[in-house]
Amino acid sequence: MATIRYETEHRCAHCGKELFGRADKKYCNDTCRNKGNSNRRRRIKWDEPKFVYQISRDLLRNRKIMAETGVWTDDPKVVTRGSLLDKGFNFEFYTNILKTSKGDYHYCYEYGYKELDNGKILVVMTEKYFEMTIKIKDY
Repeated sequence: MATIRYETEHRCAHCGKELFGRADKKYCNDTCRNKGNSNRRRRIKWDEPKFVYQISRDLLRNRKIMAETGVWTDDPKVVTRGSLLDKGFNFEFYTNILKTSKGDYHYCYEYGYKELDNGKILVVMTEKYFEMTIKIKDY
């Protein structure tokens, strides 16, 4: 008795290359498997389009870079625009703007910056987020 074998073409779930080997294989190599699983976890975690993840990533990166300047609530720091750009700071992303008589402060969560003359940036920190955290914990 003859058996009929149907050969179907299996493709990598990440890059689309043809797969060879085991019938239940999903990815062509470790790189595709890592990228595919990373994308899957990101979708599960965010459940949003990719641009939402990218914006959140840029906001957190900006916050981290400003935190690395060593600024504290009563001790603002002056840094160069170039030093922030070299670390990957993106001036297009911020969470809010504080308009004052001295100028506009752009904030990424509790860290903010104000552009000064000659390519200098004043990095500041607000206690607003500390107060919110304390209220939430005390609730």
